[in-house]
Parts: sequence; C-alpha cells; structure tokens
Amino acid sequence: IQAIDQVKIIDPACGSGAFPMGILHKLVFLLQKLDPSNKVWYELQVDRIKKESKEALEIAKDENTLKELLNEVKEHFDESINYPDYARKLYLIENCIYGVDIQPIAIQISKLRFFISLILDQKVDREKPNFGILTLPNLETKFISANALIGLEKPTQKSFRNQEIEKLEQELKFLRHRYFRIKSRAEKIQLQNKDKELREKLKNALINDGWSDKVAEKIANFDIFDQNASADWFDPEWMFGVVDGFDIVIGNPPYVRQEKIKPIKPILQKQNYEVFTSTADLYVYFYEKGYHLLKEHGILAYITSNKWMRAKYGEKLRKFLKEKTAILEIIDFSGYKVFEQTVDTNILIFRKEKPSKEHVFRFLEVKGDIEDIEEYLRKGKSKLIEQTTGKGVEYLDSWSQVDTWQELRTWQTMYQNKLSDNAWTLGDESVLSLKDKIEKVGKPLKDWNVKIYRGVLTGYNDAFIIDTETRNRILENCKDEEERKRTEEIIKPVLRGRDIEKYRYKWAGLWIIVIPAGWTNKHKGRKKPEEFFKESFSSLYNHFMSFSNVKGKGKGKGLFNRDDQGDYWWELRHCDYYSEFEKEKIVWQEIVREPSFAYDNSGMYVEATAFLMTGKNLKYIIGLLNSKPVAFFFKTFYAGGGLGEDGYRYKKAFLEQLPLPPITKENQPIADQIIQKVDQILSLTQSEDYDINQEKQQHVKRLEHEIDQLVYKLYNLTEEEIKIIEGGYNG
Repeated sequence: IQAIDQVKIIDPACGSGAFPMGILHKLVFLLQKLDPSNKVWYELQVDRIKKESKEALEIAKDENTLKELLNEVKEHFDESINYPDYARKLYLIENCIYGVDIQPIAIQISKLRFFISLILDQKVDREKPNFGILTLPNLETKFISANALIGLEKPTQKSFRNQEIEKLEQELKFLRHRYFRIKSRAEKIQLQNKDKELREKLKNALINDGWSDKVAEKIANFDIFDQNASADWFDPEWMFGVVDGFDIVIGNPPYVRQEKIKPIKPILQKQNYEVFTSTADLYVYFYEKGYHLLKEHGILAYITSNKWMRAKYGEKLRKFLKEKTAILEIIDFSGYKVFEQTVDTNILIFRKEKPSKEHVFRFLEVKGDIEDIEEYLRKGKSKLIEQTTGKGVEYLDSWSQVDTWQELRTWQTMYQNKLSDNAWTLGDESVLSLKDKIEKVGKPLKDWNVKIYRGVLTGYNDAFIIDTETRNRILENCKDEEERKRTEEIIKPVLRGRDIEKYRYKWAGLWIIVIPAGWTNKHKGRKKPEEFFKESFSSLYNHFMSFSNVKGKGKGKGLFNRDDQGDYWWELRHCDYYSEFEKEKIVWQEIVREPSFAYDNSGMYVEATAFLMTGKNLKYIIGLLNSKPVAFFFKTFYAGGGLGEDGYRYKKAFLEQLPLPPITKENQPIADQIIQKVDQILSLTQSEDYDINQEKQQHVKRLEHEIDQLVYKLYNLTEEEIKIIEGGYNG
C-alpha cells in the first residue's frame, strides 16, 4: 500500500486520458483488495500532511493550515458522504498520476474524465447545498499541455545544486501541490500570483547560475494555470516537481507518419535522440523519451505500431532497447485490430536497466481470430507458467515442450541477447536456428544478378491508364498513319497489382501512355514544347485535354499540377528503367496474402502497385519465391511486419534481404528440376481453360508441392525444421 502511495506514473501523450484513467482503476482495485477498510490508506495521507506542515506554514502563513488539511482528509474518508473509492481516487490523482499532451483540448477532456470519476464516488444528498457534492480538485497541476518530446537545454550538471534555486523550486512544488485542494476563487488567484512571482525570482536565479536567458525565460513564462496554452517544451522537474523520474511510463503515442513531421525533424535531431533517423515515424521518439522519464528500474508500457520491430527506420530504436533496457514482454497484434485504424500494433513493456546476458522476456503473437483478448492473454500466461514450473528453466527450448500448443497459441519466452541487430524475429531457439541456417545457405537477393524496380507512378492514372476502347479511339482519331504508328508505339499494355496472381496474370485490357521525361526536349528542336507535342500527337493531346476541366485541389492533384511528371505535364516522371519493362521479368503485387509472383516475357508494363525483377535465372527464382518454405522465411523473418490478419508486403527493401540458395555445381540438378516444373506450371496456368479445368489446377498444386520438397533439399532442412514451416505456413 505504501508503494502504491509513493508511485509516480506519467502518460507523455495522454490524449483524452484513457490510459491514466485505466491505471487509476487498476490501483483502486488493488487498494480495495489490500486495504478494504481504507485504514492504512487514511494513515498514509495523514502522515503525508504532517510531513508537509512546515511548508504549509511557510507558504500559507496560516497556523491553522495543518488543522484544516487534516480536517479535509477526514472529510474525504467520511463514508457518510463519500464511497470508499473516492478517497482512494482523490489521493492517487493528487500524488501519483500525471499526464501531458500537445493539444490543450485533449487535456481538458482528460480533466473532465477524472472529474466525472470522482463525482461518481460521492453520495448525493438533495437536502444539502450542491447536493452534498464536494468541491472538485484543481487538475491544472496534474495534466498539462506541452510538447513532451522537446526538453530544455540545461547547463552541465554541477556537483552541488544552487541552494537558492532549490529553495524556490521547493516553494513552487508545494504551492502547486497545495493548489490541487484550493476551493475559493480568491485563494486560487492568490496562489496563481504567488506562482508567477516565484517563477520570476527563479528566472533571475537560473540566469545567475549559468542558465541561458532563453531557457530561464521559458520556465518563467510557463503558466501552468493557463488552460488554453500549450508549451513547446516539457520538463517534469519544472512542470510537475518530479526530479528523480517516474516509476511507470504508460501510453499510446500518436502514430504520425514521418512525411507529416518534416517541420519538426530538425528540432528532434537537435534534441540528440539516439533513435533519430530522418525516416522514423513520430512514435519512435516517445520510446526514448519515455526511457529518460523513468527512474532507474522504472517500467515503461506502450502500445504503438509494430513497424519499428522490422522496418529500417526502427534499427536504432531496436539497438537502443536491446542494449539499454530489460524487455519484460512483447505482445504483437499482427492481425488483431486493437484500434479501428488499419495500423498493426504491439505492446512493449521494459524495465529501465541494462539487461543481463541471461535475461529472458515473454512474447505473444495474437492472431486475428481471437474474440476475447483478455481471456486469451490470461489463458496463455497461465499455461506458460504451468508448463515451465518446476523445470528449472524460463526459456522453452523448442515448441515440442508445450503439450497443448494449439491452446497456448504462441506464448513463448526468449533470451533478449537472441534478438537480431537487424529486424527482430520473435521465436524460440528452433525458429532462430532456422533463420541462421537459411542465411548461411542462401545469398541475399540484392547480391544476385537481378534488378528490382517499382512499377510506373503516373501521378494521374485517370489520364495515363486507359482501357482498350479508349486506346482504339485515340488511334482512330490520329490525323495520319505516321501519327498512328507513333501513338501506338507509346501506348503499352499494363498490369495492376490486383491483376497479378501466382505464376500468372489476368490482363484487364488496360494500357499506359508512356512519354518519358526528356522526350520533348530531345525532339522538339526550336518549337514550343506544347505546340510540338500537339503537332506530334494530336489525338493523344485531345485525350489529355478532356481532363482540363478536372481542377486539382492542391499540390499533386490533377493532370497539370501533379507532382509526378517529367519536364512537361504530358510526360511521365524521370525514370531510367522504362526499357526494363520490355525484357523477360518477374512481376508481383506488393501487398498479398500468399506469394503471387508471375512470369512475363511479352513486354507488359506494371503500374505503381506492383514491382518487377529482371536479370538471370528468373524461372529458378520464381520457383523459389512462390514456394511454401521461402514464403514462410519471408513472412517470418523479412517482411517488416504483417498487414491485418495474414497480409504482408513484398517491398523491394524487404525482398532484397531474402536469402535464396545460389545455383552451384552440386545443386544444379535440383535447380534444373525446379525450372522444368516452373515451365510446366506456366504452360498450364496460361491455358485458356485453366480457370474451369480442375484437372489442370490439381496438376499445378502437385507441381508446387514437388517444388516445395526440392526447395527443402536446397536449404538442407531436417524433418523437424520442415515441421516448423509446415505448421506455421498460412499463405
């Protein structure tokens, strides 16, 4: 109970106060169980008041202050006017819980939430003034609007603190603590004026002690009672009087993509964040800020996007967490939607301390078919404890140690030092050993003799991607045969990501108009650019002009003002690989539920929702990429996190890390068999009756299974390793 009374908790991005309110309820629940009569809780509050009596006399200059405060405590615990939880909540709010948010309106909602919670635990008496409801506390000193990510530039720490500054700081701390309970408007104004006076004295003392005028001015100008202001900095010492750090940091930091925080990136970089990278999303910085807000051995618990675990921008954060914190638990909601937003989330809980070599943490991967998440987590933890108790180990050496694996789902433990320096893969020893093995056998795709490109980004598909009817009309309206030939040459068949399936594609009869950047300037001579284009492609020009009345609503909108254009609006963006589309290639859509790599040797283009690969040994590579084992490796170790319940992304940066077995003299016979089977699959899937011919479809499945077995041989996998893949593959 004493530990609860002394705990300090902060949410540095509290929003409307959901997480502070949640932890308040948890603490109240604990007090209900530990101290049903409220006797110990009452004694602790009385002891605190007595300890503060000296400061009370000094600031209030009133000998009755202590007596009044003790009477207030009695009133708060009086069960004739309040329910027991009222006193529990009130003093937890006063002494333990803090919130920060950059939006003043969010802070107002947080305070309202806490006001309502307190009112609910007071007993209504219609015969008394105000129905017997006690005056609500002043929460201005508990929830403040500030930018939690930006700290103050403090001078180098000195061996001894300036006594004048320390005295003023203590006065300010007690004044704001006292303000929490003040009832009358006159007393509030009196303390607000005193607060301002102390801040002005503090400013002068700080400047005399070597602080910069700018920082001292910021501290002096911070009016904690101004409910409409938001500070562009945050410091728990000067705002909350918390010097030694917090015991707990909780929260759901905002998910703001890096493109939307460009203006503040230089400011964040100047703050010397170890996790800083120019492509990091905003929530990444809250992890390091939370770490610094903690006292030693304090605990942080965040729920955020799970992208930091595998994305390139999370590399520094992963290193920071691995080396500086003792991770306690990771819950990865790879498919379960915790919030309505589409972003996949995870929960990370760590303790602020350097991990030992033998440190173990728990992890859980929650799938999308769970109905009761609380029961799922409780059941998983109970089963994990039950099956490891008495074995003298915390770490499950293999999946087989869990007798009821399906019931336990994926609750496991893992040594922290097993976390990779690259993307984090959560798994037991057998899974991590499998990753090591395939990386020894295979060679990352980026080191193969292949090139990977994204499809064409037109910036305005409505004009540049056309159906066959529109293409034919454009060709028919050309003024002569020469223009028709010129026009036909630059209108290419195109695939969208959705058109691409495993080993094949279904062309939707769409075409893309390809006028590369630089074409006009290369051929126009002295003619005016647009006149030259209109003269060369009159029918195409008229097609584009049909979009002239479509007004853009901002940067990047509409045909004429789009971002992705070449030297002129009729040209595509600068790109040096248009010729690659004409070559033999593998094409695939980026976001999939199973591997969907198709082969093309007919000059198909692909638009921006798809990728292409050119180079050597493409039929061998497509056989590997479409196989069950390689799909498992990619999704488990390299996909940068899942999308929804079972989706993932074949982005270039992810795919380039995938280790594939190179063709050698020793494995050439296996490679030849894979290529032969791929040729058979291509022949079958490209036949006109494939969609209705079940015999051909079953034949393809048999061939795919045979390729899987050959790929297992290429990686030299054991039966146990194959079982891991077969059991974990859901592509």
